[in-house]
Amino acid sequence: MRRIKKILIVALIFVVTLNINYLGMMDKRIIVGSSEYKTGNTSNLVLNKILSDNELKTEIPKMFNYASNGNYWPISSDNELNNPNYITNGLYSSSDEDGTTYYYRGDIDNNNLVFGAYDEDYYVYGNALGTGFKYYQSKESCIEAGNSDEFCVKTKLASAGEKMYWKIIRVNGDGSLRLFYNGVGLKNLNSGVIIESFKEEEISGVVGYVPYNLERNDPKYSGYTYDNGTDSFIKKEVDTWYNNTLGSNPDYDKYVILGRYCNDTSRYNYDGYGSFSSDDRLDQALNNFAKDNAPSFICPDTSESYGGSYRLKAGLITADELVYAGESFSVPGNSYLNPGEDGLDYWSMTPYSSEFVCVPRDQLLLSFIYSYSGIRPVINISTENMTLTGDGTLDNPYILEEVEPTNSYKGKVTIEVGSSVDDINAFEGELNLSGVTWTVKDESIAKIENGKIIGLKNGTTVITGVGSDGTSYEIEVTVLSNPVTSSVLYIGIGLILILVLGTGVYIFYRVKRLD
Repeated sequence: MRRIKKILIVALIFVVTLNINYLGMMDKRIIVGSSEYKTGNTSNLVLNKILSDNELKTEIPKMFNYASNGNYWPISSDNELNNPNYITNGLYSSSDEDGTTYYYRGDIDNNNLVFGAYDEDYYVYGNALGTGFKYYQSKESCIEAGNSDEFCVKTKLASAGEKMYWKIIRVNGDGSLRLFYNGVGLKNLNSGVIIESFKEEEISGVVGYVPYNLERNDPKYSGYTYDNGTDSFIKKEVDTWYNNTLGSNPDYDKYVILGRYCNDTSRYNYDGYGSFSSDDRLDQALNNFAKDNAPSFICPDTSESYGGSYRLKAGLITADELVYAGESFSVPGNSYLNPGEDGLDYWSMTPYSSEFVCVPRDQLLLSFIYSYSGIRPVINISTENMTLTGDGTLDNPYILEEVEPTNSYKGKVTIEVGSSVDDINAFEGELNLSGVTWTVKDESIAKIENGKIIGLKNGTTVITGVGSDGTSYEIEVTVLSNPVTSSVLYIGIGLILILVLGTGVYIFYRVKRLD
């Protein structure tokens, strides 16, 4: 009999302890309120506009072996190979470091955008002696490049008030717009960069015509900055242009973000001549495409210094972006970036091969790093709280316009089954929630009535609301069993357990005695 008593006492202690611990959790299971406030990011308005104006197309295998007009290696006057299945024009998607990016490809004319203007007459320096295109952003840089003082004549590039036109390269993964300078006004746009001099009446998308760098006896001089942090000649020219134009006007500069720029001086091979990784990634024609060309918006070199990935207000286009746009190392392309057969080359940011060769672009032809090519700056524009008007054509180019931000609030509550809490308790601070329309994702877990959140059963759900002013609300609701109700239940179960256990032990004891 003593054994029975001991067993029953142990069972009772177990049940009581269980319920005391459970009741002790009540202070952790009461209503908990927390909130997060943020100003709404409306960058999706710009992306949605671009997606609505274009049919989003799908990349096809081997498409980057071809120019966007379907031309293919080898090509010559008597041996032109063209595959109409690879004529690729329109909007496509890929990935970059920040997510999904949407890029334009081919001979298109609906990615024009107006942003910024010249606050005053803008001048370049050079070309007074008629010795070819040599234009610099300052007289000092003109002389630094080895020109005489009398050569570095002041020549107007743009007039005060003239608007800057751009080509949208892509919508970046972070929602910002990547833009490629395309000149001022509606002069010569989309018809080639055809100029005999930088005359006021003949403005082009080129803002200078300079060597990539004055040095050429070391691989480091193909970097946008050198290994000691010194800027290349081309970087100084691009920075000067930006600082003297958009950068000097807070109304424009505030929209230009520190965008990603890839120089990529990483090598896959070095044999005394040397090749940068862009050679292996983008120019497989000479080995009969043993592997396909494979451009990437993700910089292969992630270092944030010499030859790697930079964060800049202004820079240059990359060779990978040119291939995505429809240009080719092997054959003439037909993309919106092509300045035309009579146009000027322009520098990209990507070194190609040897220790002193860099990639400029007129149909992706290569030039030595000390050759002269044009500067067409690239910038990245924030689209937060912005929308687009227009349709992107030259007659009706896109214009960025600000929109009122939409406020957004997020909160959390934890309640018990059968209990309720005012919806305002989900948020910190003073809010007026009258007039908010609420929607419950799972109405079996919780509901909201007359401004009160009511717990129905264990689980987690989300309640969303929209105010009359467009403000959005989101409440994560966790519903737990009521500890008192659960304790009574557990006590009942415990008593039944004790009764069953005691009865079993008693019967066992009686049987043993009969034996």
